[in-house]
Amino acid sequence: MRVLARLFMQGLANLGRNRWAQFFTLSTVAFTSFMAGIFLLALYNVHLTAQSTQEDIQFQVYWDSGHPQQEVQEQWEEIKSWDIGGINTFTPDEALKSLAESISGDMDVSYLSRENPLPATALVKFSLEGENSRDRAQKMRSRLMDLPGVERVSYNPVQLDLARTWVRVSSGIFWPLIGLMLLITGLVVANTLKLNQMQRREEVDILALVGASGRYIQFPLLVSGALQGFLGGVISLGLLKLLHLTLEDVLYFPPLWIRIEFLPLPSALAIPGVLTLVGILSSFLAVRGRLR
Repeated sequence: MRVLARLFMQGLANLGRNRWAQFFTLSTVAFTSFMAGIFLLALYNVHLTAQSTQEDIQFQVYWDSGHPQQEVQEQWEEIKSWDIGGINTFTPDEALKSLAESISGDMDVSYLSRENPLPATALVKFSLEGENSRDRAQKMRSRLMDLPGVERVSYNPVQLDLARTWVRVSSGIFWPLIGLMLLITGLVVANTLKLNQMQRREEVDILALVGASGRYIQFPLLVSGALQGFLGGVISLGLLKLLHLTLEDVLYFPPLWIRIEFLPLPSALAIPGVLTLVGILSSFLAVRGRLR
């Protein structure tokens, strides 16, 4: 046990040698897995959006800009009692604030607050589960239009067919694309770590020459490879989370109302886990031929 602990510490110490080489190796691993993570995040959200679109449709309800807000709020409470999936409401001031947040740059819209031209708005989610979804959606639209003061109700009927088609297509390519991306990322990371470990082939040859066992030589290298893969995965996961926090609400505005979701916890934890295994495997292959 003491020998294993010593070899483990030796593997940690190896990361401090040739620091520039270790830095560039770690940077390559982190950047490669970060780019793969962006692709997975985008693919996951497209698939998630398609699934949610198939299950629900969103009606955008706009009231007349001069309609009393008290009446509008009473109608919002009435809509909540209907058989719907949920409702998000926006007063004119809230709609203006949402508009200001969605506009990039230094454009100032605060002057509009004095005479706010935006109407009260509601985003009503309606479940499409069951039969005759198109007819039920049309009846819901008519019911919303009959409310006093409602100027317009928008929804896209073509969205129903497109969503179902996309879900069928994306379900067929989602996992194959993930597998392909993981394979490419694994090959790039494995080759990078293998090249880094091969820089120590002279040390391996000397240890083998003096009679050191294969396990004694390999274990510190496996530890170094595992740590490089793990650290690269953790760094890339942290960068991916920062990117997600930055872009989370970038598409959350009418008519899209799409909130970008982060990868589910098992998928997120799989990134450093897979890279750790890749680091171990690449380190093993890097010195295997030198120990024969």
